[in-house]
Formats: sequence, C-alpha cells, structure tokens
Amino acid sequence: MKFLKSPAKTGLFILTSMLLAGCPSKYQKLSKQPVEKVNEHVLTAKEFANQLARKLKNFDALAAKDPNNVQRIKEEILRDFLVKSLTLDWARAQSIVVSENSLDKEVDKLRANYPDDLSFRRALAQENLSFAEWREELRYSLIEREVFKKINEKAKPIAEEEIKRYYDDHKDMYKRKERIYIRQIVVDEESKADAIKTDLKTKDFAELAKKFSITPEAKQGGVIGWIEKGTVDYFDRLFTNSVGVQMIKSPFGIHLIRVEKKAPASTLTLEEVRPQITRALKAQREQAEYVAWLDAQLRSSKVLKDYELMNSISVDTRGNND
Repeated sequence: MKFLKSPAKTGLFILTSMLLAGCPSKYQKLSKQPVEKVNEHVLTAKEFANQLARKLKNFDALAAKDPNNVQRIKEEILRDFLVKSLTLDWARAQSIVVSENSLDKEVDKLRANYPDDLSFRRALAQENLSFAEWREELRYSLIEREVFKKINEKAKPIAEEEIKRYYDDHKDMYKRKERIYIRQIVVDEESKADAIKTDLKTKDFAELAKKFSITPEAKQGGVIGWIEKGTVDYFDRLFTNSVGVQMIKSPFGIHLIRVEKKAPASTLTLEEVRPQITRALKAQREQAEYVAWLDAQLRSSKVLKDYELMNSISVDTRGNND
C-alpha cells in the first residue's frame, strides 16, 4: 500500500452524493447503510463515498465524471474492502498482530521522509486523511505483509528442472542483438564539431567531452555505454563503419562518436539469467498460493454487496472558483 503520495493539483473538488429527495434525515440514515459486508466487517455508504471522492480527485474533470472510470473505481473499492476484510480475519485466526512498538517505529520511519511535521500534516490533508486513519492503514499494511509471508511459506522451492525448462521455453527472451559500446561528444554547431575532431588527434576524448559536450553524459567523459542495433536509428550506421571518430547529425546536435567495443549477436546463457528466471518462477508460485488462499477464504466467508446503493452514489466536480 502506498502512503501520502501527493496527488496532481487539478483545482477540483470531488463531491459525492446519494440520490435522495433532499431529506437530511433520510440521507443520514442511508449514509450508515452497508454498501458491502464481509463477515462482521461493514463498509457504509458514507465511508464508500469518502473513498470514492479520495480516489477520483487525482483525475481531471472529464475523467472524474466518466461513467466507466467511476464504475471501475467503485468496483476497486469493493474489491479492496473484500480482500482487506478477509486478510484481517485470517490474520486474527492465525494470531498475526502488529505491536504498537512496531507500528510506532514504522510511523517514525515514514515521517522522517518529510522535512518537518507541517509538511507531513499537509500530505495527510491532501489525501483527506486524519493521522489516526493513516496510522490504521499503515497497521493494515504491516499485517498484510505478515499474512503474505505466512501464505508464501507453503510455496515449494524452485527445482533445477523447472529453471532449465523455463529457459528452454523462453530462449527468445534472452537473445541479444549485435551491440557496440560508444562514447560521444555532442555540440550545437558543425564548426565546433570540426574543431574538436581535429583536437581529438592529439587530445583525450573523455577530457574534451567533459569540456565541450552539451549532453548529460559529458560528466562521465561522454560514455553512453552499450547500444543494441536498431535501438537508435541514427546510430545504426556505426555498426557497419566503426573505425575512428564518426560525425553524425541528429535532432540533438552534432555527434562525434567513438566505438570502443563491439559484441556480436548472442543468447544469454542459463547461468546469466538464472536469478531472473528464479524470481519469475517464485513470483508465479507465490501468486498461485495467494489465489488458492483467497479462494479458500471466499468459500468460508459471507459476503453481501448492495449494488443498488452503490450505484445511487453519484459524482460531481467543481472548480475552485465555483
């Protein structure tokens, strides 16, 4: 779960309302009705509407009112509440808890990312969260982490045969095109490029790059590194003519390029990609364990959703000057 990521400032207020005939008492009663109930966990219409407004405020005016976007976010809120409820119930059954001390340490760690308490409180306000609400979301995030860890204990280790089979089945992914290792100096005038090319006969390429090149890699002596054939069209000629310093024009200026290394097309070996394959197989296995776990929780839980109530919650957008 991500915390306190500042939203884009769209200058909009997102308002949610329930379609009632303008009766405050009916509104109050309806706002307490459950949009979703998972076992003993209840998501009220008011809570649902607040979450909807919070999520939609990162959209621009047109996107926030788009029925497809609104419906997608509504379904996302229902899904997240369902998973959160199942996770908390299972954590309780497994005696998985987060101590106040652990939570306080995590709070302090995250608050340290802000220059002062005022900046931290402003970030909370931008997300329309109280400190208490944010702290509870953080607690859930820590519980969720421990639940995932517990679920993944059941995942079997990756066997060598699986790694080899994956490599054989996905060899095309590990093919490399012909490559060159290049260093460049980029200037904005051809006359400058001609003068520097003359200086390169007696002076160090890296030093001239640091002194004259206008592109960011100048600080590293003009090193671009390895480039695959076909990656940058105006570099492709270097693969057939790589002797000496080549002059190339591009939208960025005049390039003086030296090819320092060449490597033929090849396929990465199993040993080179073993860590990558292991991570991919581990992720697949953990995902399978999670899906199986989630299915088991759903089968043993009581889930009720009031789609009529959910659909009655509408969205309105207003600018700062409205």
